[in-house]
Amino acid sequence: MYEKALILRHDDFFATEWTVPEIESDKDYGIIEIDESKKIFTNNKLNEFRLNRYEEYKKLGFPKWKRSRLNGFDPLPFISKFNTLTSENLKSLNDLDDEGIEILNDMDFDGSHRKFLLMSDIFFNNGFYLKTEKNQKNDVYTTESIIDNKNPLYDLGIINLAENSKATLIRFVKSNGNSSKISSLRGKLNENSELTLINLNLFENDISTDNIFFDIGENAKLTIYDINIGGKVTAPHIVVRMAAKKGNVNIYPYYLTQDEEIIDMFYLIRYYAPETFGHILGHGVLMDSSRVVFRGNLDIKKGAKEADAGEQDFNLILSEKARVMAYPSLYVDENDVTAGHAASIGSIEEDQLYYMMTRGYSKNEAKKEIAAGIFEPSIEFISKYNTKLAGELRDVIQKRFDREFSDS
Repeated sequence: MYEKALILRHDDFFATEWTVPEIESDKDYGIIEIDESKKIFTNNKLNEFRLNRYEEYKKLGFPKWKRSRLNGFDPLPFISKFNTLTSENLKSLNDLDDEGIEILNDMDFDGSHRKFLLMSDIFFNNGFYLKTEKNQKNDVYTTESIIDNKNPLYDLGIINLAENSKATLIRFVKSNGNSSKISSLRGKLNENSELTLINLNLFENDISTDNIFFDIGENAKLTIYDINIGGKVTAPHIVVRMAAKKGNVNIYPYYLTQDEEIIDMFYLIRYYAPETFGHILGHGVLMDSSRVVFRGNLDIKKGAKEADAGEQDFNLILSEKARVMAYPSLYVDENDVTAGHAASIGSIEEDQLYYMMTRGYSKNEAKKEIAAGIFEPSIEFISKYNTKLAGELRDVIQKRFDREFSDS
């Protein structure tokens, strides 16, 4: 299956599709980097998969994104092995079996840009295979990575959930500055399975794109907390396909920007089957001259009767120079559905400030409490699985708001 980001066709009408400008880089990777990576990742079928995709990769340039102010991409010097702290219950990519290879070959999509998707598929220096057994109870899996200007991360993940099984995966990335994270993740949720995915990205002047594609089986459930703090350009791209009845998906994006940082998000839930449920609920705070692009897409296809689709995005802006471009989009080809979408952009309300100040807070303390409170639901959720990582998130948020609301 190939799941396009946007299907620009209705009945016999076609829309003209914009072609993203591309820029070639003299520092791009090639056969030398593939050979280096193959010394670490020796699975023959996996290496066959990436060599097949290299033919397409080498014909493409890196994208020029006007809204994200990204003018191409110069990869850092390649390292063949990235040192990630991985929980023992996760399999190595070298242990990828035929079912995992089938997921890789079968589940294809555009990604934030085709070049970036192929880059992580081909030049991965890190990755995992999460496979559950039938009727397995909820296990927690974790990956923890620290990137810097000598350690760019190219991550390839495959998830294969058996029937009636449960799993929770936490992917944590922290930056020491001026690096990059390019990743792809594909997941297949079989009948009655359940996955909770927590993406926790703490960036510092990095370029990042996280390309994710899920296929949801009958009565399967997916919950995603997609948390992105900072980054020179951060571009999460999540696509969910619900082609079996009674699939259930909830996506919770949280984001925080300061200085000149840019986060450009794309979320898509596509409903093919009846009685499917898919909602997106986003929350973000912007400071200084930062910029956020929020593109949420709910696409209900003919035959998805009694589908329930909803989308909301709430933005708190703390600077007149910060900018939000919110595009909550709804496409409906079926009559018998429940669907709605909304977005809001605003500042801290004076009534809230007054109430806090009557309880003894200074004006800046009140503002900080209100802004930080937006992230508390995500911190509390992570705390259920990993208190250390929840603490890391709270510390980073606290430092950013301490600077913003300093009384000095």
